[in-house]
Amino acid sequence: MLRVGQTSDQSDTSFGGRAGTPHCGDTGGVTLFRRRDALSAAVTVALGILLIALGVAGLDSPPLLPGWDAEQSSRWWHLVPLAVGGIAMLFERKRPLLSFAVGTAALLGDFAIGGSLAVLLVWWDLLYAVGLHASTRARNIITAVMVTGTLAVATAAAEHDRDFASFLLVALQVGAVVLVPLWWAWGVRQGHELAAVASERARLEAERATTLSRLAELDRAEAVAAERSAMARELHDVISSHLSAIAIHSAAALAAPADRDRDRAALGQVRAASLASLEEMRTMITLLRSDTTAEPLTTGDGLSALPELVAWAGDAGLSVTVTNRGDHNSVLPTAVDQSALRIIREALTNALKYGTGTASLAIVADGTAVTITVDNRIPTVATPATGGGTGLVSMQERAVSLGGTFSAGEHAGRWTVQARLPASRAALR
Repeated sequence: MLRVGQTSDQSDTSFGGRAGTPHCGDTGGVTLFRRRDALSAAVTVALGILLIALGVAGLDSPPLLPGWDAEQSSRWWHLVPLAVGGIAMLFERKRPLLSFAVGTAALLGDFAIGGSLAVLLVWWDLLYAVGLHASTRARNIITAVMVTGTLAVATAAAEHDRDFASFLLVALQVGAVVLVPLWWAWGVRQGHELAAVASERARLEAERATTLSRLAELDRAEAVAAERSAMARELHDVISSHLSAIAIHSAAALAAPADRDRDRAALGQVRAASLASLEEMRTMITLLRSDTTAEPLTTGDGLSALPELVAWAGDAGLSVTVTNRGDHNSVLPTAVDQSALRIIREALTNALKYGTGTASLAIVADGTAVTITVDNRIPTVATPATGGGTGLVSMQERAVSLGGTFSAGEHAGRWTVQARLPASRAALR
């Protein structure tokens, strides 16, 4: 029987049969045919037997076998080609061309003894299976053969009756018998292919959504990492210089003999540095709690607070020589202004901790960038390192994050820190 719900897993690469994986039965074991095919074959054969038993299966066509008397012979002879066609139906999904060839032989044998509707039903099912499961090349060849055969039979009928109406009538009748199953199979196959395309498109859309979700997650992780790095840099810049000053003053007071006035002065310096550190911590906490995202995370004053920074360094024991060159009339972006002061403070703190007590600071502005250079002499006997090297990392990250450059190193007994920062908002990253 013709079945609409069949699916095609045929690879369109061969003419000789289907190239597919073995089908599994309902129990999961690999079988030569599917239970659905067996059920379809059983139902078709049973229907054919019923038609033969009722005597309505005959086609009243003249037997092709010479000497065969269809009226005197038993109609049960049609069971033989019917059984052969039913067996062929078991393999129509795995071997559609072979099954169709066997079914065609059974149909010709049936017509040899007069023909029956029961065997024709089996042949229709096998032809439908070819249109649904065979390769593209096989389907095209079978279709061409069927069309050619239909035209040949119609032409022969028209030539016999000498009437064009006979050609049309026979062409329609034979075409309905041999071409409708192929047309029906084509429609079902197109539907399955469209469904497969839609399924593939849905799969690709799901993969795209998953990829976008992963990219968004990576972007969030990158943003969190960048924010954490900025927070670590700001925390270091906020407390490092003041804590360094506190450590230096307290170490000097503890190393010298007790002196009330000097110790009170040292305590005053320690207290001032502590209060300044607390104030900057409050400023940073306020900024972190705010909703401002227009510029990179920065806190505190800019280069306008440079005199206070130089004075602080002097109070801590570092003599700083400041040189300003270039155009200082343009207003720097807030992030650049504050980062410049942070870099200078960190460089002066390092000069205070590891230098000889003097340092030079040069600020050069050329309209497109601001170049900061801090230079100090290194003592012959190296000062024990008390930091973890995060100061240099912090200065470099701050400069690079703004689209600038940073370098630091020793040359001829001197330590030089240089940072070049963009002077315009358009050049910022």
